[in-house]
Amino acid sequence: MKFQNRKTELKELERIRKLCEISTHFTILTGRRRVGKTELVKKLCENKEHLYFFIGRKNISLLLEELSEIARTRIEIFPSILKFDEWLEFLLNNVSKNTVVFFDEFQNFKYVDESIFSDFQKVLDRYKDKVQVHVIAAGSHITLMNKIFSDSKEPLFGRATEKYVLKPLLFKDITRMLVEIGITSIEDQVRWYAVFGGIPKYYVAAQEQGLYGSDIFSALKLLLFREFAPLKEEAKSILIEDFGHEHPSYFSILEAVALGNSEMTTIANKSGIKVQSINKYLGLLVRDFRYLDYEVPITERKPWKSKKGRYFLSDNFFKFWFRYVYRNMSDYEIGNYDILMKKITQDLDSLVGREFEKVAMQFFIEMNKQDVLGLCFSKIGKWWRKDIEIDLVALNENTKEILFCECKWQNKKTGIDVLEKLMQKSRSVDWNNGVRNEYFAVITRSGFSKKAEEFAKHNDFLLYTLDDIERCLG
Repeated sequence: MKFQNRKTELKELERIRKLCEISTHFTILTGRRRVGKTELVKKLCENKEHLYFFIGRKNISLLLEELSEIARTRIEIFPSILKFDEWLEFLLNNVSKNTVVFFDEFQNFKYVDESIFSDFQKVLDRYKDKVQVHVIAAGSHITLMNKIFSDSKEPLFGRATEKYVLKPLLFKDITRMLVEIGITSIEDQVRWYAVFGGIPKYYVAAQEQGLYGSDIFSALKLLLFREFAPLKEEAKSILIEDFGHEHPSYFSILEAVALGNSEMTTIANKSGIKVQSINKYLGLLVRDFRYLDYEVPITERKPWKSKKGRYFLSDNFFKFWFRYVYRNMSDYEIGNYDILMKKITQDLDSLVGREFEKVAMQFFIEMNKQDVLGLCFSKIGKWWRKDIEIDLVALNENTKEILFCECKWQNKKTGIDVLEKLMQKSRSVDWNNGVRNEYFAVITRSGFSKKAEEFAKHNDFLLYTLDDIERCLG
């Protein structure tokens, strides 16, 4: 499968590589497992001098011998060295100028010998201005990587010259991957994205399993809901490794959020964790693990002070897993896959509807970049107040322009009632003291009724379908 996008990240890494002609740079790359950190660096290293070291959890002497064997592919005479600081010193002094030295799963040094971090710091400080190398350290355990490099008590604090968090791919990038495996319908592409999100590895797995042209339900049966499914233990193993012995509490919270509970009090009630204690877990899930997003209504003037915040699961695949697998773990473990697939078939559109809002947001951001709308928005997000919600609101405080948008993932034409209700809900949005230029839009899966189209003409509504999204993001 072709390498997709990452143009911005590659451009930045190329810029750093050129700076390494003067002195050594130490770049940190984090991001959730399967997001493509290793593939990104491999792409950077094409036709360039590089060394790739995977850091496994093993005895220090065995690890050093393994790393030395790899180093000998570039440095013909590389002695057996028993101390890490001496090993790293010899490596830096003997690789070619401008070589990329990549340590994958860098945080695993903690389980080999924690003193390695001090050794790293000592050698880097000594040779930073003496050699010209690009050292890249990648890690999937975001919390541990943050501690290693951001905790002022840690030896490598302040040593990184650059830090990047690799985010999941956007829908437009995923559609290109799906086309490679014969998923060409925009409707099917939205369903696949709603389940697997922007994680490239899952689409590679689909290709490896021969899922050419398959619908999402066939894919789920093969990848998740059978005895030897390749992704059967995927979510569980990743999350247990991340959360450690506290994983039951985190699992309860994520399940509660996956089922639609978004406010702190309701999450606490559903997860069985006291309100006084849950703030710590939510903070870590947002700030360190980045499995939750914390959002406030887009019109809030001081979002950092707002008490209207809500929590949403940021990872599509984990949301799917908690909603359909974890909450039905008894059936899953004993192999009642047909029962689970029946539930998913009946309910999946409700999940896809929520994720369709993400696709719609990316659609508006792209149109805004291309200046297709004829409007220029500086902010876009959700809006809510008590029991009133608007899927997307885009605004520009300078021009006093505001756009209200509803997203409808339903198997019938969108009627006039949706447009009228959106106009009605917009009156509840208090913004800019009521001085504003208003615009309205609806994005739908199944098109619009004739009455809705007539209403749109007379009320300056923008109406979009999946075809419009395909043209803009394709």
